[in-house]
Amino acid sequence: MDAKNGLVNFGLFILLFVFTFVFCLDALAIPNTFYGVLALIGYLVCVTASLFTGYISRRDGDALAVWYNTYAVVVSIVFIWYLTRCGTSFGWW
Repeated sequence: MDAKNGLVNFGLFILLFVFTFVFCLDALAIPNTFYGVLALIGYLVCVTASLFTGYISRRDGDALAVWYNTYAVVVSIVFIWYLTRCGTSFGWW
């Protein structure tokens, strides 16, 4: 992957995370199931696409592989926070 394409792709991942986080906060503040499902799908897409792109970048020897993997870890932490907040809201624990 070219470095310029990698940076554009990483920027799109950041934009996707921002929209997903906004949907997450809106779903938690006002019980809106549609936004909650969009946030869930957004987090899953962020993590899987970032891990896949990081793997491809690492295989090609690009320096952006570290950034994609770090992004996946940060999104995973926020995703776990979102799932625990949803579990608390639903009264599962």
